Amino acid sequence: MQTKFRNSLIQGVAFAALLSTAAYAQPATSGEDAVKVEEIVVVGSQIKGAKTTASLPVTVMDNSQIIATGAVSGDDLFRSIPIMGDVFINPSNAAQTSNSTRGDVNSINLRSLGVGNTLVLLNGRRLVSHPTSQSSGTVPLLGYNANAIPTANLERLEILRDGAAAIYGADAVAGVVNTVLQSDFDGLTVDAQYGWAEGTHRKEYSSNIYGGKNFADGRGNISINANFTERTAQRPSDRPYTANQDLRPLFAGFTAFAGSAAPDNRGNQNSFANFTVVGAGGIVRQGTTALTTAAGAGHIQPNNIVGCGAQLSNGLCLGSGNLATASTANFLRYNAPQNDAITVAPKISRQNVFFNGHFDISETLTAYGELGYYHAQSEALTTQGTSLVAIGVPASNYFNPFGIAVFANGQVNPNRLANLSTNVPATGRAVTFTNYRFNDLGPNKVEVENYQTRFLAGLKGEKSGFNWDSAILYSKADAKDESDGIDSKQLAAQLALSTPDAYNPFNGGCLDGEGGRDCTPSSKAALDAIRFRLKRHSTTTLTLADFKVSKPDLLTIWAGDVGVAAGVEFRHETQQDRRDPQVDGRTPFTDPVTGLTSNSNVTGVNDTPSTKGSRDVGSAFIEFALPLVSPEMNIPLVRRIDVQLAGRMEEYSDFGSVAKPKVAFAWDVVDGLRVRGSWQQGFRAPNLETTNPFSYARTNTVTDYYRCEADLKAGRIATFGACSRGVGIRFTTAGNPKLKAEESESYSVGLVLQPTFIPERFGRFTFTADRWQIEQEGIVGTLGSRNIAVQDYLARLSGASNENVIRAAPTVDDVAFFAGTGLAPVGQILEIRDQFKNLQPQTVSGVDLGLDWNLRTKSYGRFSVNIDASYMDKFSQELAPPIQALFDARAAGKINPATPLSDPSDLLRKNGKPEWKGSSTMTWRDGPYQIGASVLYTSSMQDTDLLAVDGTPWRVKSLTTANLYAQYRFQSEGLLSETRLRLGARNIFDKDPPLSSSGYIGSIYNPYARYWYLNVSKSF
Repeated sequence: MQTKFRNSLIQGVAFAALLSTAAYAQPATSGEDAVKVEEIVVVGSQIKGAKTTASLPVTVMDNSQIIATGAVSGDDLFRSIPIMGDVFINPSNAAQTSNSTRGDVNSINLRSLGVGNTLVLLNGRRLVSHPTSQSSGTVPLLGYNANAIPTANLERLEILRDGAAAIYGADAVAGVVNTVLQSDFDGLTVDAQYGWAEGTHRKEYSSNIYGGKNFADGRGNISINANFTERTAQRPSDRPYTANQDLRPLFAGFTAFAGSAAPDNRGNQNSFANFTVVGAGGIVRQGTTALTTAAGAGHIQPNNIVGCGAQLSNGLCLGSGNLATASTANFLRYNAPQNDAITVAPKISRQNVFFNGHFDISETLTAYGELGYYHAQSEALTTQGTSLVAIGVPASNYFNPFGIAVFANGQVNPNRLANLSTNVPATGRAVTFTNYRFNDLGPNKVEVENYQTRFLAGLKGEKSGFNWDSAILYSKADAKDESDGIDSKQLAAQLALSTPDAYNPFNGGCLDGEGGRDCTPSSKAALDAIRFRLKRHSTTTLTLADFKVSKPDLLTIWAGDVGVAAGVEFRHETQQDRRDPQVDGRTPFTDPVTGLTSNSNVTGVNDTPSTKGSRDVGSAFIEFALPLVSPEMNIPLVRRIDVQLAGRMEEYSDFGSVAKPKVAFAWDVVDGLRVRGSWQQGFRAPNLETTNPFSYARTNTVTDYYRCEADLKAGRIATFGACSRGVGIRFTTAGNPKLKAEESESYSVGLVLQPTFIPERFGRFTFTADRWQIEQEGIVGTLGSRNIAVQDYLARLSGASNENVIRAAPTVDDVAFFAGTGLAPVGQILEIRDQFKNLQPQTVSGVDLGLDWNLRTKSYGRFSVNIDASYMDKFSQELAPPIQALFDARAAGKINPATPLSDPSDLLRKNGKPEWKGSSTMTWRDGPYQIGASVLYTSSMQDTDLLAVDGTPWRVKSLTTANLYAQYRFQSEGLLSETRLRLGARNIFDKDPPLSSSGYIGSIYNPYARYWYLNVSKSF
């Protein structure tokens, strides 16, 4: 193992970037300030007091820059950083299912490499990951919760824009985020802030307490940083792009896209059930009028549209075949946001309290500690459950129109249709119903409670010229998710009743098709009987112990002092996901009518087993800072060269060992001009949920493109893009014990210019430009339900089929549907099967640009400007062979040219991966006055889900938003002394997020425009 580690370091010796000293761009400081700066260990190096950290591509936001963003939560803050990628885990992502990460959670994702590729630290040590996984393309991902990180009274936020596996461990593929809290404070500051998003119900109140106390004649200090936030929910009706799932009217003015059904995000599952009469053996009639097809299929619909066969009460009727949601009954597709039956963002109550303290036991020994507590409660509304499979209704059901003629108690069935054909005897027929949403239960109330605790105790000191630091950390995160569920056994019991308290699936919904409600619900007794609270409890823990030493001057060589850092670390990580007994396989359900058995007893929720796992990780690292050339050597055009060499070995109890190197360099050509570069390797092990040898199922909606082809050939639609043959399916994903590790290799090369020729009266300037590239191999993923459905479409056009697409046997109705198209009839898609795989390599590259300007004047105050921009010129994966075959088929005309395919060979500028992101902060201070502003720019992207007739994707426009605040601090003696007033606005020019087929891209943008806030603080 040691040989492997040594060889990895030798093979990895290549030059990379180390900027030596922060003195280039720093304004003059007092001696006291200078000492404080020397004690800071910035992210990127473990050598305390060395000059290497300023040489790394690190973005540092100080307190004034953080204030300029107007951030209230961690998510607000991280979204303002240009290299931050899409926020995959967010409240708008799949909030309708308990299989998602819900509540006060937002992920952190540098360079859009994906959740889990960014290491997040607090005061230089790891955070515990959030315990609930979120599926990306059915791949479960675990990450850090940005909202669990305090944002008030931060000292600084550090973002290492470079791989750092050799320094911090194998998680830091895209980089490292380190949040540094203020400490060693003597005094008390309290503030209160009220903010609101203009034109919405979103209101936010937060208060902060920052206090500290020195003791033992200044040898010790204890400080507290506490935040309390209350936020109201945002409703769909607040903004036009969230108020309606049918967004086609917003695209009506764009001719090439006006005919596309993609912006119609309404669901086909509504309160108007499709049903099948069991065992009828042919068409069921009332007199001579056909009520069903030959397969016994019928539906419920309003009686004011064509298709009625038999009249029911409340303006309803029975019709033959399935509900025509693609034509005459299109207005009945379920529109979840109507009547504010769901929430766009949940109601939040958040408390974040953090204590830190230290005590100097002696001049060379200090004890320190941290105590953190995060708690958040959220309330949200989402949609009710649906019928994933056919649900049986016995002949005894009180409302069954084909039911028994006389109930067991002798009562005549008032709801059985008169004059039914002889294939419906007096004993009645059971029916099954599908395509049904239980809207009469009302909105589904989702309550999530998140906890996160952090305990750290450590000692640090100095011995024989070495700085040493050792600590023990324990952190735990809990997530408790509760939502409405439908008990399948209780539902079956209610469906069997012969009284008015039976559940009634034949009562339809609202005749006008409005979503978010049911105008004819079942009785309260029926609803209360079938509803229960579905629970999920997830936990992660992190136990960490480390010991590290550093010395900036281990020895002196020809060019100066050699710095060194070394250390060992042990981590014990656990994860447990405890699912409700009703869904984890302990309470199976067998439908008494159909005989179908499910491991889940919750209607509309697939079975998911409870999981748990743990691992131990032992690691050791070493880092050297080597000066190769110094200014005193007087070498032309080589003023200084510094090199960083680092390596880390990690041993996993469940995976094996890994060793990763890093090499970096900084070459000062002349005073004020530096060339820097780095090369490193990284590593990410597949998580336990992907390697376990079991399958789990999820509900999904997929378009049946083979039926779309039939619609086009039959003339039922004008274009392929107008197809709306979405069908709810069971999507089963299998774990893969043979998964391999994800490996990465990255480099960066850059310039730092700090011009000395500009007179000091014009301020101090720093310009940076860094070229970077990250290559990953073996990314864990799946082919995805859409690609597999397209595979089936292609196969069936050539007379074959796809074994991973499970269809029902074609009924006589299916035969009629395909008649005259020249296509072989098939049944409905029931299930699509997939498996986790190591997919093809991924390459991401780009350029980071930066400008810092600071100016102090005697008459006009202090000015500071910080501009950061990230340009991404490549984001691609090599196409897996099965997907390449689909692109080849589309190019050859074997499938329709408007067939949507996700092209991983060029993901740039598509679906949340913009080419450019930039931000700037500007601050002016003069006495009691302070004005701050920030600007955030995101370039345009393509929405590949919305295609024109010729296959051109919709262009999601670029967006530039500006934030502004003004502050006044009272300096006079009296009650208002040290009182500060701040008035500000985020997105001051009131710009809504650009339009996409889903309304807006929630992983990039917020669902509101201008946000005002007023802050009042008082220091004592």
